[in-house]
Amino acid sequence: MFNKVIFIGRLGKNAEVKTTQNNKEYAVFSLATSESWKNEKGDYENRTEWHRVYAWSNLSSFAKTLQKGQLITLEGKLKYREVNEDVEGVAFKHSIAEIHATSMKRLSKIEVADDPADGATDEGATQSEPVPVSSRNERG
Repeated sequence: MFNKVIFIGRLGKNAEVKTTQNNKEYAVFSLATSESWKNEKGDYENRTEWHRVYAWSNLSSFAKTLQKGQLITLEGKLKYREVNEDVEGVAFKHSIAEIHATSMKRLSKIEVADDPADGATDEGATQSEPVPVSSRNERG
């Protein structure tokens, strides 16, 4: 069995960096993908989908260098998480789809305001998977 997704899209906002209880850094960001097609009338229609992406370890460091609107490609695993929510006094359970990145590559240039000495390269970054959160290895 195999679980691999490949995306090309634009960042919806800069990555938000967080730390787990055992001091492992990760970044979360939204990625927009879009598709166009001709409908039965011959008119073009568009749809944008938003994806929540998690980047761990060295990918987190790379994600911090990306900017809102920047075009990237990423490979990762699709994971689902059960969530209990309360909406207007009614409790319900549902699943949230998440992308856990295993590699990322920048496809558009860095804005001039960004620091070119940040260590990011246009080649991107990769991370081997699966690795438990508590023992993730740094890998260049």
